[in-house]
Amino acid sequence: MKVSKILIKGFQQFENFQLDLTNPETGEPLEKICLIGPNGTGKSTLLALVLSILRNCSQGTIDNSQTTSFWPSTQSWPQNFYSANTSSDTSLLAVKLHTASGRFIAQASANPEKELVFYDATVEFNDDWIQFWKDAAGFSNRDFCRLDQLSEVPFSKLSSLQDLIIYEPADQVSTLSDDPPIATLNSALAWQREFPIFHVVSVASASSFWKILIYLINKWQSDYLSFLHEPANRDRSIRQLEAEFSQSHQKILPKIAELWDRILGKCGLEFDLKQAIAPVQLDEGLQAYVKSKNTDQQLQYNQLSSGIRNYIFKLGYIKSLYFDRQIKRGFLLIDEPENCLYPDLLYDLMDDYWSIIENTQTFVSTHSPIVAAQFEPYERFHLDFDDRGYVTATRGVSPIGDDPNDLLYRDFQVRSIYGKKGLEKWNRYLELRRLIPETLDPETKRSQMQEYLAIGNAYNFDPQ
Repeated sequence: MKVSKILIKGFQQFENFQLDLTNPETGEPLEKICLIGPNGTGKSTLLALVLSILRNCSQGTIDNSQTTSFWPSTQSWPQNFYSANTSSDTSLLAVKLHTASGRFIAQASANPEKELVFYDATVEFNDDWIQFWKDAAGFSNRDFCRLDQLSEVPFSKLSSLQDLIIYEPADQVSTLSDDPPIATLNSALAWQREFPIFHVVSVASASSFWKILIYLINKWQSDYLSFLHEPANRDRSIRQLEAEFSQSHQKILPKIAELWDRILGKCGLEFDLKQAIAPVQLDEGLQAYVKSKNTDQQLQYNQLSSGIRNYIFKLGYIKSLYFDRQIKRGFLLIDEPENCLYPDLLYDLMDDYWSIIENTQTFVSTHSPIVAAQFEPYERFHLDFDDRGYVTATRGVSPIGDDPNDLLYRDFQVRSIYGKKGLEKWNRYLELRRLIPETLDPETKRSQMQEYLAIGNAYNFDPQ
C-alpha cells in the first residue's frame, strides 16, 4: 500500500491542492518523496495529513457508516494543524492509495466529527467530483460524501506483524530525560505483547527504543534456549549449536553498533559493545554507552552534541523496528532530518535511512539542498505561494546528486546564495569588469585590475 496523491480543498493555505506522487514515466507511486519550500507553505502539514489518515487506517476495521477517530493525540503533533477558520462543510483532506486490491481514495472531512470514508479511484472521473474541485467554497462536502461510497475498507487490516508507520518529528528536545533511557525487562515484555503499528521516533521517546532493544535481546536468548532443548540437539556440542544458531539468528546490539559506529567514528567515538549489560531481572534495565576510541572512556549520551545524539537514537530506533521482521507495508515520515547536523554528515543521511528500511514509502520535509539532492528531480516537490497566497507545487529540476548550490537556484528558487556584503562585492565585480576596458589612465586601470582580482579570488567569482 502506497500513497499516490494528496488532495486538499479549503483547508488552511490549501485551496484546490492536488499533489501527484507517481513516477511520471511508469505511473506507479513514488517510493521516496521530498518536500521543499519556504516556511509556512505546509510541508509539515502535508506530512501530518498523510500520517493522520494512515494512523486511522491502522486502528482496525473501519465502518464507513459510522464516525471514526481521525486525529492522533500526541505531543509530537505539529502545532496549529487544525484551523479554527476552516469551514466544516467545504474542507476535504484525502489521499489516494495504491493497494493490492486496487486504487482507492481515503477521505476525511475537517469537521469535528472527522469522518473517514473510502471511494473507488474512478470517482475522480465522476462529474460531481470534478465539479466539487472546480467550485469555490460553498459546495457541501457532506452531500458529496454520499457519492460512490464503499461499504468496506478496500484493503486488509493493518497488522503489527507486517505493517509499520513511523513519524520522525523535527525534534525540539535537547537532552535525554534519563541517561541512559529507563526501561526495564518487565516493561519491555509487557509492551511487546501489543506491539504498536505507529511509532513516534524522537529523543523524547528514547525509552520506547530501549524497550525494543531489551525485548530483542531477551527474545534472542529465549530462542537460543529453546533451540538447545530441541530433542534433535541434545547430543550435539555447544560449539556446534552456537555456530548453527548464530547463522540464522542475529543479535541486535552488534547491528546497532555497526550502524552507530559509521556516524560516531567521525567524532572519534564508538558504541561500547563489550561493556553493554543486558537486563537479567525483571526490574533491571539495559546499560549501554558510547566510548572514546583513544581512551576507552565511557560517555553519557547527553555529553554528545545534540545533533549526533538525536541522529543515532532515531536511526537506532528505526533499525530496531525493522530488525528480524518482514515488513510488507511501511511508511516513514521525516520532518527536517538535517536539524543540528554538520553539513558533511548530510551527504550520506538518506542512504543511512534507506539502508535500514524495506517495503516502505518515505516522505521527507527538508530545508537542506544537500538532503534534497539525494532525490530524483521527479521525487522532489517545491511548495510555494501563488499571487493569492495559496500553496502550489512544482516538481524538481536539478538531477540527483547535483551541486547543492544549483538546487538552491533551480529547485529552492532562492534569490541568491550570497549575503548582503557578497552581493555588494558581486555588483562591484561586474562594475569593474565594465570599467577596466574603458579606463585610459594606466594607474587607475592598474588599481581597478588589482581590486577586480582581489574580489574574484576572495569570492571565487568566475572571471568569464
